[in-house]
Amino acid sequence: MDKAQQYLDKCSDYQSSIDTILAWKAKFLSETPETPAESALSKVKLANGTLDLSSYYLVLNALSVSMLNKKNEDAINNARKSIVDAITFMEGVVSPFLDAPYGEYEDKLELLASFSAQERYFLVRKLGFSIDLLKAAYGENPKWKWMLVDLEGRSITIIKNFLDLKKAVANTDLRSPDYEPTVYHLSLIKKLLSRGANIFREKYELTYKLPNDLKKSIDFLNSLRYLHSMLGESGDAESLKRKIDTWNEKLKKDLKEKENGAA
Repeated sequence: MDKAQQYLDKCSDYQSSIDTILAWKAKFLSETPETPAESALSKVKLANGTLDLSSYYLVLNALSVSMLNKKNEDAINNARKSIVDAITFMEGVVSPFLDAPYGEYEDKLELLASFSAQERYFLVRKLGFSIDLLKAAYGENPKWKWMLVDLEGRSITIIKNFLDLKKAVANTDLRSPDYEPTVYHLSLIKKLLSRGANIFREKYELTYKLPNDLKKSIDFLNSLRYLHSMLGESGDAESLKRKIDTWNEKLKKDLKEKENGAA
């Protein structure tokens, strides 16, 4: 038996799982939830199942690399599309905007009352892990590098917005039953907001110096500063303020130089 056939045989079980999830997803999308809460929870379930789908596609690619010594580009792209779908479902539950005031999506978070802090943390961690696996699958391919920055930015925003900020401070009390998932979720958000700032700054410096990319990086810093302030971490908040001021000055300087160059 040649390697190509061995690969197809090895993939058959995973392809069967993919087909099962696709059929489930199509059926689920055809159903109409009766209440706003059911609609929100349906999107959460769709996001979770679609992330499972992405993982199976990435397994197909991993098998191709190990058995055929080449990537399965179709599988990688299908994994990316699945992650985009999952993020879109999650954006529909809360808010897709990093700087959205909590009051604008507080009522949406209330629809997730039955979706525990632990379940939320597991879902956002799963999303982050899926993004990491996708980046590893693409490798250093310049065709996808900056597109993946934008996708990662969307994922970081949704990971942050899935945390119920109104309850976060109270849930960092050791006596809270949601202490552990809340602390882990907060830690993840802090790490990712910092990463978001850095990857968009890198994109700005290494591509076309589009002002919007540097603005996005500053938005991530502002979001992180707000979180530190909310948690009473004044030293971290003040340190970030200085960094934000520096980056804003950098943006103003670059814009002025661009204007002078165009004159």
